[in-house]
Amino acid sequence: MKLTLKILLLLVLIFEITPAQQKGLIPVFDLHKNDLNLERIAQANQYFDRIGKKAALMGFENGSFEMWIWPWKVLRNFDLQFFRPSSTIPINASEIVRTISVTPEVTVINYSYETFSVKVIYLLPREEAAAILLLDINTAEPLTIVPGFIPVMQPQWPAGIGGQYSYWDDEIKCFIISESQQRGLFLCGSPLGEQMSAPPAHMFADNPLQFKLEIDPDECKNHYVPIIICGSPVKTKYDSVKIYYNYILNNIQRLYEKNYSDYNELLKNTINLTTPDEKINSAFRYGKIALYNLLVDNPNLGKGLVAGYGLSGGGGRPGFSWFFGGDAFINSLSLCSFQDFETVKDALRFTQKWQRQENYPVRKRNQSDPPKDIGKMAHELSQSDGLCDWWNDYHFGYNHADTTPWYLVAIGNYFVQSGDVHFIKQSWDSIVKAFDWCLSKDSDNDGLMDLKGAGLGVLEFGSLVKIHNDIYTQAVYLQGLKFLKLMAEEIGDSEILEKTIRLIPMAEKRLDELYWIDDLQFYSFGANENDQQVREKSIFSSSALMFNLLDEKKSERTIRHFNSSDMVTDWGIRNLSNNSELFHPSNYNYGTVWPFNSMLFITAQYNYYFNLPAYQNLRATLNHLYDNGLGTVPEVFSGEINQKLAEAYHNQGFSYSGFIYPVVNGLLGIKVDASKKKLSFSPKFPADWDKVSINNIRVGQTKVDLFYTKYDGKIEIEIKVQENQEIDFIFEPVFSPGTKGFKIYKDGNEVTAGVIHKSQGEVISFISKIVSGSKVMVTYYPVPELYLISDETEIGQPNIGLKFISQSTDNDKLITDVEVLAEREYYVGVTNSEKIKSVIGAELQGNRLMVKIKNEDKNNFRQHRIIIQH
Repeated sequence: MKLTLKILLLLVLIFEITPAQQKGLIPVFDLHKNDLNLERIAQANQYFDRIGKKAALMGFENGSFEMWIWPWKVLRNFDLQFFRPSSTIPINASEIVRTISVTPEVTVINYSYETFSVKVIYLLPREEAAAILLLDINTAEPLTIVPGFIPVMQPQWPAGIGGQYSYWDDEIKCFIISESQQRGLFLCGSPLGEQMSAPPAHMFADNPLQFKLEIDPDECKNHYVPIIICGSPVKTKYDSVKIYYNYILNNIQRLYEKNYSDYNELLKNTINLTTPDEKINSAFRYGKIALYNLLVDNPNLGKGLVAGYGLSGGGGRPGFSWFFGGDAFINSLSLCSFQDFETVKDALRFTQKWQRQENYPVRKRNQSDPPKDIGKMAHELSQSDGLCDWWNDYHFGYNHADTTPWYLVAIGNYFVQSGDVHFIKQSWDSIVKAFDWCLSKDSDNDGLMDLKGAGLGVLEFGSLVKIHNDIYTQAVYLQGLKFLKLMAEEIGDSEILEKTIRLIPMAEKRLDELYWIDDLQFYSFGANENDQQVREKSIFSSSALMFNLLDEKKSERTIRHFNSSDMVTDWGIRNLSNNSELFHPSNYNYGTVWPFNSMLFITAQYNYYFNLPAYQNLRATLNHLYDNGLGTVPEVFSGEINQKLAEAYHNQGFSYSGFIYPVVNGLLGIKVDASKKKLSFSPKFPADWDKVSINNIRVGQTKVDLFYTKYDGKIEIEIKVQENQEIDFIFEPVFSPGTKGFKIYKDGNEVTAGVIHKSQGEVISFISKIVSGSKVMVTYYPVPELYLISDETEIGQPNIGLKFISQSTDNDKLITDVEVLAEREYYVGVTNSEKIKSVIGAELQGNRLMVKIKNEDKNNFRQHRIIIQH
């Protein structure tokens, strides 16, 4: 009876499988609606990608792409052709592409012609060495689809191999791509595939490999046609790869759902933000995902953060998708800011494996050679290490000096934010070795490590590359010392603690004296061994301001200088003033706009309460997420027009840090000290924002939600602390210059708070213990406040927008200094306009100001002052 029942059940299952499913078609399943969907008309030559831990698909919006399964480049120039039954002329997908939509889990590109439309869903499962293309086809007649590609089977630069081959396996209906030793073995095909090309078995042909898919109009209804690219990046048996192919094929919907849930979990379990600015809300979430996607799981090396992604074309360098220590440490600050601590810990562990030891990973040429650079952190590591001898045959591994102090900053920041004392104890030997290496590079014993014998600083070429002192590297070192002091106190290492206590004040004094240029009134970028300063305006001076390491008044003067139009563009911050003789708009180190620069400078602006220009620059930076490849931000832009450089890679990790870090640390003013259970909240919101919510802030073992409301001369903060835990709450909101009449209430009772006057605003300071929850309210006399109305900058546009320089107050006057071009109309929003008695330098038009100046010179920015009497 039991046997009969089993047979009946089996027969039912067999009859439930439709003819279409027997051919390998996949029943259509719904894609989740996603409020992060970005959609527009496709730009055929624009970049798109799908990224996972083990693989990457990178291409153009016309559907052509290259496929990597780390560390192997499997194929390139994958594309689709369509043939109608009445014609032998191919219809290229690139010629009929219509729209593209992007969500964190998939990309969808739509193609349409007279008698058919094809929606291709590009899915790259995050944990798999595979890519899936699902073709959703609507056709009025039989249709032949021909996928084609160039097999590559080469490891990432700088390794190289020979002996590649490919052939068609009709049993599994795939092309097999491998090499003589089968150190990697990959498949590309479809259950509907039929062989077209027949390459020679012992080598790659010059022409594309092609197979065809015969599409029946009725069978394809309500079904996807799958194309699978997958395989093993390490030596394995062919049967195992076939099993893996079938696993991918039979679990497509589950793998899609896992992608969706994985990204949702990331967004849900880290800091969440809702503001009145939808672009910031969306960019913040996409930035979190982009930084999360930098984590690569290399089968030979382990899990670490790469620097970015981009097309390799006919070569072997897919953007910067190998392991860069400095980029990992910089991006860890942003990952920690939204509290993805697990990714940061993975990244730190990975870099520790390659910290230089006496005979590892660089081997001594002779055993009698003295130890060299013990404790230095690696600058870069190719994913092809193991297929080549990266450390000993190439000289790139340890060529940067700034990587090691960045390690001290990254691991110290991780400790403060996460409170993970156990990991710091595990890492202490590594931390001390890194500190000892930095200490050994202080050649003049002035408390600051220098570049002499240490390697490159922030610049990699040009006339300023061989300077002795680099404020970027030395500021990072000083901040590393401060974090080291905190860690030594926690660990109980009295020797290291005593060294930091001695070094920090000496380094602070030296840093300020060495770089301040009194006649120019800003901090220099570098100096030689005789303390002769570089007199160029370089944005890298702001690295010290980002960490609040220098004199407050001098820092404010520096920021005022750097806020001007020779440094600030409508699409980001130049790394060098366009007034410099060294400036060129396409020179990587001497005139271009890196979104990464915004991380340094916007954070510095917010640190010193230049909130209006900071927000303007923040918006300019994150707009790149929508202007180029949807949801991706390129590496570098021209210094003269809003245009990605041709040499720039398409998806660069630190470009997201350019807005993620200043959003959390500047705009929101969120700072966490987990071990002390302390949360600081210093909002610097635009004047027209009325509501903001910040959720899921981890403070030690508890979580905190903040709800901000502004109305009628009041700011209310509702603080919700989970699990009745107690935290120390520091509330320091910032108000427009000249705001008065402050009172502060906690849970309805008036309390004492400090009022601190800063050059750019008024700061309230209130400290209290919060248990479970509380409400804090600040009342004040509202005054007119300016805010940004529009900041849209088209691709190809030159630098023409109004620049906010600084604000101040004089009795009941709000004074705003700007730079503008003559004969142009600029509009600035203003709150509480009914309180305005008069305006000089602008025309009041309801709730906005119109600024226009007359001058014969329409091509150069002019300084201009707006005075509002209230």
